[in-house]
Amino acid sequence: MTHCLHIILRILFFPLSLLFIRCGNSSLSSGVVVDPARLRINVIISRSTGDEGNTNESILAYIKDNKDQTVANQQILIKVNGKALRLTNGSSNYYGVYPHYQLTDTSTVINADSTYAITIVLTDGREYKVGKIQPQPDLTSMLFPVPVTHSRQQPLTLRWQAVEPHNWLINHWKSWQGETSATELKISKSNRVHDKWNTVQYERSSTQESDYLSTSIRSGNGSYTIPLSYLRGDTKPFNTVDILVDSEKRQKAASPFLSGSTISSRRTGRYRLALTN
Repeated sequence: MTHCLHIILRILFFPLSLLFIRCGNSSLSSGVVVDPARLRINVIISRSTGDEGNTNESILAYIKDNKDQTVANQQILIKVNGKALRLTNGSSNYYGVYPHYQLTDTSTVINADSTYAITIVLTDGREYKVGKIQPQPDLTSMLFPVPVTHSRQQPLTLRWQAVEPHNWLINHWKSWQGETSATELKISKSNRVHDKWNTVQYERSSTQESDYLSTSIRSGNGSYTIPLSYLRGDTKPFNTVDILVDSEKRQKAASPFLSGSTISSRRTGRYRLALTN
């Protein structure tokens, strides 16, 4: 191999080797880990409600080191209200494997009236408080009412109350304490074809950028009007408006964990509104 070719190959493959190192597991994945300041912890408590009323709940946790590499140490425990999460290898792709901790106790129900305390037990058996969080209120029909059908000959006004709780002053105080909260309202079009038994044969979502609307939901009461031009106009047929309410409440983790350590509560509500002529 000539000296010139050797240099070219080093230039080509050096960034790729860095990528694989970055995506690999941390050296803290084995051996003794007794210093919480070497870890970044992110815990996500999720609740999702589908348009047919089905619900999905999960509690996931990720641990990384100061090089952003995953820590997957069997001797480290993460607990939520005293229940240990299970370490799993997680999903994998071309770039690597992404282990994480998850709650496998299916009897646990995420309750908006409950507080979830997170702790971590390191390899020496010492337990440290990560923090705690209370999930957002459930997306009931009182907070966010959505009609089942609507005429495409009239604009549609969506109204809500207390989807984002508290007022500006309280939210500002909570932000100073390391807690933030945000909710997005997202709207899109789709076309659903049913058979004579009203079973969906196929569904096609719009690919037009103009068919996707979004706005932020602020504290207190509010509304958003979908204009008549949106409901009427389209070069391709559509008969459904898809509505998504996507919320995330985030609490900064206690010290001495690495910067960026958080506990999050995510709440998602999906709705389908059939259009009539």
